[in-house]
Amino acid sequence: MISRLARRATAITPLPGWLLVGVAYALSLAITKFRFRQWGPDARYYLAWAYRYSGLSERESSRRTYEFLSQYSWFRDFCAPNGCLPADPADGAAGLFHGFAGGLVAPRVLYPLLSMPFVRLFGPQGMLVIPLLSYTACLLLVMVLASRLIGPRWAVLAGFLVIVPVSVSRWATYAYTEALTMALCMACVVVLPLARRATRRDLVLFGVFLFLFAFTRQFHPVVVAGVGLVWLGTAITRRSLRNEWLPFVGVAVGTSLLAGFIQSFMTQSYSITEWFLRESGAGTWSGVPAAVPRVIWSIVKADGWTISVDYPLVLLLIVSGVALLYRLRSPLVQLTLGLYLGTLLLNVLNTEPSNFRYYAMVVPMLALVAAAFVAELMTGKRPLGFETDPRPGGAAVEPEPDEAPGEAPGEDVETVGALRTRVEGPARPPQREPVRGQPG
Repeated sequence: MISRLARRATAITPLPGWLLVGVAYALSLAITKFRFRQWGPDARYYLAWAYRYSGLSERESSRRTYEFLSQYSWFRDFCAPNGCLPADPADGAAGLFHGFAGGLVAPRVLYPLLSMPFVRLFGPQGMLVIPLLSYTACLLLVMVLASRLIGPRWAVLAGFLVIVPVSVSRWATYAYTEALTMALCMACVVVLPLARRATRRDLVLFGVFLFLFAFTRQFHPVVVAGVGLVWLGTAITRRSLRNEWLPFVGVAVGTSLLAGFIQSFMTQSYSITEWFLRESGAGTWSGVPAAVPRVIWSIVKADGWTISVDYPLVLLLIVSGVALLYRLRSPLVQLTLGLYLGTLLLNVLNTEPSNFRYYAMVVPMLALVAAAFVAELMTGKRPLGFETDPRPGGAAVEPEPDEAPGEAPGEDVETVGALRTRVEGPARPPQREPVRGQPG
């Protein structure tokens, strides 16, 4: 089993590449750990729900949550003007589990549910385990996809581009949902028909990953937007609405509707449009045209400052931005652009700057686009990631291929004997070598 894993790992990228990425990843985690805190104000909701899923009452969950976070001065300062810290920590249960917060956080069941056993083992610090595992999974998925779309050696560059931006590693190690959404988003992307033939199993996996995404954070519509934009771009290019992306659009829309239907029974409804009308100052729909530019400008100013002090992130945005314009007809670029525009729309509807937190989910895709663009500039060859249609006639969703024992799906396996016959010609009958002292 270990040898099989080693072979698969070296097929993705050579061993020295894994070592380089591993060292850079460990260093990035260490710097982030000592430079930034891993907790934010919204962590109180996830920690409280993790306690609740472990079997504690709402009052006890609230008490433990507020007693833990109150030891941090930044949390007390945050709660001072907002009034979120009750005189009795147990009295804060209503604000954590019901009302507006309950309607917003309760559907995000996956992160606190997965964190629950670690919280029971390690206390509140157990909330940091799932983000770390998810960030690691995201990095591995980026390198797997980069190896397929660009090449094994360029997977190292894609991995570096995910690790180096401080704004990404910071939020990916937070006790928030960002790391888990990054991993699930990349899991959705890996099974898409990007330079590969998709099977029915890929459709099922895509639906499962997107369903889990919907119960992690209400950002799953951005995946629908990304897949929808690729389908539309491919339909315009080929002048046909039926292509390999159409089944994934159907699964994406159906999964989102199913998740929304289930979530409507979990807690009171949460309307992001009502939130926008209230928080943006629009008041009514007639005030939206005047409110949108104001909201966008406030987001650009705040997030622009966050980006400007993160030089690796600035470089990544510049290179990937040029690549997005240069290879606009590529499915990889269209998918990335759809994810970004969908995130921007949700950010505007939320009305509040995110310190680039919302966009952390898109950075792995930007890293892939930037690495593919650099590879094209360095080698002079267009990577599969930038091919508009790498397979003649498209790559439609096909039924599962029948696999012979020992064969990997989708691979053409040639025996050693067949290969030798093709190279050296038919085998000759063995000639007996003359023995010394006997006639030849």
